Amino acid sequence: MAGEPGYKLFWEALSGAMAVELFLEQAAIPYDRIPIDMAAGEHRSAAYRSLNPTGQVPALMLPSGQVIGESAAILLLLGEIHADCGLVPPPGAEDRPAFLRWLVYMAASPYMTFVQFNHPERFIGETKAHAALVENARSRLLDQFTMLDDAASGAPHFLRGGLTALDLYLYMLIEFFGDHDAVFTGRNRLARLHDAVSTLESTRRVRPRHG
Repeated sequence: MAGEPGYKLFWEALSGAMAVELFLEQAAIPYDRIPIDMAAGEHRSAAYRSLNPTGQVPALMLPSGQVIGESAAILLLLGEIHADCGLVPPPGAEDRPAFLRWLVYMAASPYMTFVQFNHPERFIGETKAHAALVENARSRLLDQFTMLDDAASGAPHFLRGGLTALDLYLYMLIEFFGDHDAVFTGRNRLARLHDAVSTLESTRRVRPRHG
C-alpha cells in the first residue's frame, strides 16, 4: 500500500520506466508509481533532485529508502535482489556475459540515439537542421536494430536460456520507435521477440499506461 515501505517507481509515460515496470510486474514485485511530469519541469524540482540528482526518469526508491537511477542499473539491481525471478542471469551462468554486453549496448546506443530522435533541439538550436538530425537518428536506430536482430540467439527470446530483462528492454526500444513495419522488415528475430513479450500478462498491464 502507498506510504508503506516498499518500492516506489518515479516514472513518466514512454520513458525508460517502461522496462522497469515490465520487470516489476513480470516478477510480481509490489511497487507504487509516482508520476513525474517532465513537461512541467517536475524533474528539475529541488524535491526530485534531492532524490535523484541527475533529474532523470525513471528512478526507483528501494524499501531501504535508497534511490537508484538509470533503467539498466535498476534492472541489474532488481535481478540481484530478486534472483529467483530468473530475469537476470546470475554470475557464472552461461548467458551472463552476453546479457551484460547487450544490456549495456541497448542502454548506451539505441536508448541514447532516441534522445536525438525525439529531442533534436538538445543537439543544435537551428530549427532548420532538426529534420536532418531526426532522419539521421532514425537511420542509426534501424542499423542498431539490425545489429540486435543479428545478435539474438534465442527463439523467440534474445538469449537461448529464455525470457530475461533484455527482452523487456528491447521491447521498450521497439515501442519507442513506433513504426513496427520498419523495425520488423528483414528482422524476423525482433518480430518474434516483440510478439512473445506482447503476449505476457505483465505487458498487457503495463503497455496501456504508456499511451
